[in-house]
Amino acid sequence: MKRKGTTIINANQKGGVGKTTSTTEEALVATLPNPQFNKKVLIIDWDIQANATSLIGKTFNKNFPATIYQSIKDYSNGDKEALTKATVKLTDNLYMIAGGRDMADFGDLLEDLYPKENDPMYKKKRTFHFSNILETIKYDYDYIWIDVGPSTDIKVDNAMVCADYFVITQETKTYSFEGSLDIINEYLQTLIDDFGSDFKGEVLGLLPFLLQPKRELHESIIKNTKEAFGENFTFNAIVNNQKRLEEYPEYGVSVVDYHDRKVFALFADIFTEIEERIQLFEQYGDIPEDYVYSPKYLNGNKLTKLSRELDLAQFELA
Repeated sequence: MKRKGTTIINANQKGGVGKTTSTTEEALVATLPNPQFNKKVLIIDWDIQANATSLIGKTFNKNFPATIYQSIKDYSNGDKEALTKATVKLTDNLYMIAGGRDMADFGDLLEDLYPKENDPMYKKKRTFHFSNILETIKYDYDYIWIDVGPSTDIKVDNAMVCADYFVITQETKTYSFEGSLDIINEYLQTLIDDFGSDFKGEVLGLLPFLLQPKRELHESIIKNTKEAFGENFTFNAIVNNQKRLEEYPEYGVSVVDYHDRKVFALFADIFTEIEERIQLFEQYGDIPEDYVYSPKYLNGNKLTKLSRELDLAQFELA
């Protein structure tokens, strides 16, 4: 029996900490035709800035017929195929629904659909509007990634309640560490308090992003992170400030040389660790304290045999 696709959100309340990078790279790796990946994936760009849409559009030289907001609006007006119509096939495994600035109108749409007057359930109805729509296509995919912006309003709430799992992307700076504490202890806890068991998302762990040259503060924040959340809740990988990750938003993702293969190897380990952590949650309901991920694709700075076998042909420039 086919299972519903697992919905993942890379989350942080601060902008510019690697959420879109994580979302797109994890999704691209998951769709590689190697047997250990080969997943059918949908990316939904929920961010008003639509950076994921721009990056994926450049990578595959594709335009998008409609935004996620337009498809939600059309669905709400009776077109039950609206999400499917907005979905663009990029490869045999990868699909996407674009983001756009029209998402700014989403709150107004929810107010029109669910007036506050004389309806004690209006808040829940507004918050779970998209989650109910997404359920209609979850069996079509193995994984769904939703790329969300840094705000914490009703628009973002609508995406967050869809998630089965969160990865907290944490830049190794003091404010980002504090943001990780806030999103777990305050924002997610508020959703739990408001909606109880209807809010099902679990935090898989924290993924450190080193976006500045390595220094003592970086090590201190990693240490504080492990002390605050536990070593078992901190991902093994650290996403370093790599020139290729900076270039991809301008030109799209491509594989030219060793450095690009290293990016794919890094995120192959991250996605593999995500799958391991999901399996642990499904088996034990938590991440065991002694859990440690053993890298399989990037050993320090060296590519392993497995990483050299990754089929990256679709990203290689002709």
